[in-house]
Amino acid sequence: MPRTTSQNFKDLRDAQTGTYQYLYSIYDYDGSTDLHYINDIANLVFDGITYVYMPISHNAIGENTTGQIDTVGVKISNVSRIIQAYLEVYDFRGLKVEIKTVLDVTNTTSTITDTYYIDSYTADQFDVNFICKSKLDIHNVMLPSRRYTRLYCQWDFKSDECGYTGGETSCNKTFQRCKELSNRERFGGFPSIKSGKIYT
Repeated sequence: MPRTTSQNFKDLRDAQTGTYQYLYSIYDYDGSTDLHYINDIANLVFDGITYVYMPISHNAIGENTTGQIDTVGVKISNVSRIIQAYLEVYDFRGLKVEIKTVLDVTNTTSTITDTYYIDSYTADQFDVNFICKSKLDIHNVMLPSRRYTRLYCQWDFKSDECGYTGGETSCNKTFQRCKELSNRERFGGFPSIKSGKIYT
């Protein structure tokens, strides 16, 4: 997807003033809520949006000969397990991601905005790594039909895949709960995966 570059950014860049700052947004991760992060020592309010400090980075962004943005990798620290907790409930594949390059954080027009969509991701005890592509690439790719989590079941409770037919009315979808309901053979997770990992 082509990048959006403001004229003011070009002017500041050509004048060699200002220092680069990167702002990251992941949209509608739960259907209605956005995540906004900045890899800096403090939170930042920019253009009315609060970007929360988080150790986050991306690899170099470059355009190909047709003006499309190449695939980019985004890495977020998983030490706090915040992002992994979201991934265990919500599937981030296909979500819109924006990376704003800002030359002057006091000037909302001094930006380049690169837009991607999450193609796949992995998580371990250290980092969550997203592979992001253009929307065209996402629509033309056959995504895996399932996520592979260790102790979290992906089936809807009492669905055909779950197979539970007992009298309980709720399940938190953990492996422990499945054992308590004597239904572990229908558990929709992968306990053999190493602890703390998620694959798509």
